[in-house]
Amino acid sequence: MSICDIYKAGDISSLPVDPIAAATAVGVKTVSYSDICGVYCRSMEEMYRESRFGFSFEEDGKSVIAVNENACGLRRRRFTVAHELGHCVLGHVGRGRKPNGLEERAADRFAAALLAPVSVLRMCGVSSPEETARLCGITITAARLRFSEITRGGFGEEDALIIMRFSGFIDRYLQCKSVKSRQIDIFK
Repeated sequence: MSICDIYKAGDISSLPVDPIAAATAVGVKTVSYSDICGVYCRSMEEMYRESRFGFSFEEDGKSVIAVNENACGLRRRRFTVAHELGHCVLGHVGRGRKPNGLEERAADRFAAALLAPVSVLRMCGVSSPEETARLCGITITAARLRFSEITRGGFGEEDALIIMRFSGFIDRYLQCKSVKSRQIDIFK
């Protein structure tokens, strides 16, 4: 399943992307650590052994994302959900072992692509990591990494599909930037 397939399934066409809505759209349930304690009869200590931020697992053949609602800020939790969705979509869940380093990096790349699609950022004329963080609802650290990718490479077939899906958002964003630019010029 591609990022574009997830956008389509969740009717996602603007930033910031809601990673819980994206997960739900592809049949992945998202629960908090507190919910797991009650529903899945696991202790908080067990969950912290799994991960401080979040983890994914399979229950009755379905993928579930557990996210620690108290471990970090909203932007970090959004990335954690997107990262764990990456594990689910990429087939890293349900094998009875923790993901290895390559799988962790693949899930990080997936999360970055889901939350901050480079093709959309390029079309929006994003000019800084700070603008990327604001627009995508990600941490400044993640935004710096993603911003560095904006100038690399061209557009592929999936990029074209993503741009079409986000075209209304891109147009509105560019209009807003144009209005703000004109307002700033008035005071010079």
